[in-house]
Amino acid sequence: MAVRHILLDMDGVIADFMGSILELHGQEHLADHWPEGEADYAGVVGMTKDEFWKPVDALGGQFWKNFPPYPWLKELLAVLRATAPFTISTSPSRSAACASAKVEWLRHHFDEPHFMDFMIGTQKYLLAKPDVVLVDDQHKNIDLFREHGGQAILFPQPWNANFAIKDKISYLKSELQKLV
Repeated sequence: MAVRHILLDMDGVIADFMGSILELHGQEHLADHWPEGEADYAGVVGMTKDEFWKPVDALGGQFWKNFPPYPWLKELLAVLRATAPFTISTSPSRSAACASAKVEWLRHHFDEPHFMDFMIGTQKYLLAKPDVVLVDDQHKNIDLFREHGGQAILFPQPWNANFAIKDKISYLKSELQKLV
């Protein structure tokens, strides 16, 4: 089956959400010592979910607008562009300001003031089709997308089952080649 379209997650794949949230909580040291495969961010920093999100919500859109892209952003996009068209598919936080700040981030880092190729919502699986691939760092998104008929690649990060894969771009390229 050919890949007609790719849905690309933002936070944890192209934008360094984890580094930014750890810095906000004064836990930068955890970035290099993350418990392998652990997806409970709040638990790792010793907080409840409400405690974890409170300072993010207090910053409004500034948190989402200002975190850095991962260093592999350009290389990752080149791999995707060589495979199929792509759309950013990102989940909002509890803050109403999150969505507009993410749009600003995308327009800035894609160097397109009118960049519009994105979808914001938590139910990525609604976009699943046999010829659509989701690239995401969260198991729940990958599993639901596959359950609903799509193809998916779990992007390697310390908080998921692919934590041991160090060359993220080569892995992505290899997995995409298996699907085309």
